Amino acid sequence: MAKIKPRALLAQSKQKKSPTKIGPTMIVYIALAALVVSSVYAYKYWMGKGPAGAEGVMGN
Repeated sequence: MAKIKPRALLAQSKQKKSPTKIGPTMIVYIALAALVVSSVYAYKYWMGKGPAGAEGVMGN
C-alpha cells in the first residue's frame, strides 16, 4: 500500500467537502420505509379495534 506524503495529506484535509446529495435511490428507500412504518401502525390500529367493533355491526 502506498504511503501518503504529509503535504498531500495536508492538502487533502484542507479541501472543503460538499454536502451529500440525495439521489433517487435514497428517495425510494425513504418512501418504502415510510410505507412500512405506516402499514405497521395501521395494522396495530385495526387489530386494536378487533371484535369490539364487529359486535356493534352483528347486533350481538
